[in-house]
Amino acid sequence: MKHLAVLILGLLLIPSGAQALTFLSGDQQVIETPIPDDVVASGGSVTVNAPVDSLTVAGGMVTVDAPVAGDVIAAGGTLIVNGDVGGKVLAAGGEIELNGNATNALITGGTVRIGENAVIERDAFISAGEVTNAGSVLRNLTVSGGTFNNPGTAGNVTFEEPEEPGLLPDLFSVLFAVGFLILGLLLIRGFPDLFAAVVGQVEKNPVLLTVLGFVAIIVSAIILFIIAITIVGLPVALVAGLLFIVALMLSSLFVAYALGDVIASRAGWSPGRAWIFVLGFVILQILIFIPLLGGIVQIVAVSLGYGGLLYALRDASPFRAGGGGA
Repeated sequence: MKHLAVLILGLLLIPSGAQALTFLSGDQQVIETPIPDDVVASGGSVTVNAPVDSLTVAGGMVTVDAPVAGDVIAAGGTLIVNGDVGGKVLAAGGEIELNGNATNALITGGTVRIGENAVIERDAFISAGEVTNAGSVLRNLTVSGGTFNNPGTAGNVTFEEPEEPGLLPDLFSVLFAVGFLILGLLLIRGFPDLFAAVVGQVEKNPVLLTVLGFVAIIVSAIILFIIAITIVGLPVALVAGLLFIVALMLSSLFVAYALGDVIASRAGWSPGRAWIFVLGFVILQILIFIPLLGGIVQIVAVSLGYGGLLYALRDASPFRAGGGGA
């Protein structure tokens, strides 16, 4: 949960200056020509060899070898940022290297390294199993990790060694998970069509929906904040905020069902909906309880489920083109 909290904090720092978006998806994506636009990319491998305005990316292997004018938001197995970033770097992954310059860095992962030529102009917040800073952080460097090597420089360094996690989750976590399991079973019985629609979207294009869901969470939080600071819009923001929180809480339930459905299909097993959900839910919870990896799994699950929910609601809207008229 610590890693998820770090990233949620980062969402509040992201500006809403995007004017347009360019979407790229596929097994291998390579950007060879400049894109004067905000890029959202997903794939097994994503390589950026030409400048872009901003980059939101998810992939197994992500390499950024060109300048990015704005922010970089990345999630994946291996993330390597060699180009300079004009804004902040917000990243979650297994192995992460930041070798270019950036304004701020907010990173969680298994292994994180700031290269010797990297300069973070303001602050860096890092949560990982192994952290190395060989570069320069001009203000505050805050690290939470198992091991921390600091041959580089920083204005102020804070290192927190996390408490050794137990082999088993605590009682509160178990009871909380059981509560969500019961909630999911009730939703499947009470709203089977909605559940099926969202799960169908999740299984259709999981990588793209993870990226889009992650971006949508950021945009939703920004919009709610903007509405809330006006007195007139505060009641709307409170109601919309509650719906937003409910949607985030339910998102992983859709992913749990999709996971169970995929596993059951591969195994040639045809149980009822309830047992499919229980299977996926148990496996997802086991992954979430794994130290370090669990935070990344939870972020991916919530993003994927939120993206699937938005797509299902979009398809069900009577105001879509050809869906009805006044």
